[in-house]
Amino acid sequence: MIESFFGKMTKQMLRGIRVKSKQELIGRIYLYFKEINAGPVIYHWKYKMDEITV
Repeated sequence: MIESFFGKMTKQMLRGIRVKSKQELIGRIYLYFKEINAGPVIYHWKYKMDEITV
């Protein structure tokens, strides 16, 4: 799930942006987190435990 989140963030927000400082980058990342948290989406697991083989 974490890899998916950061992959999505990279595609939606980080690709192609230009920042002048590390602080500006941090600010944009926090703004992205704030926007994502404004409308949370509940993750629904698609598989049942007995269907998964380890």
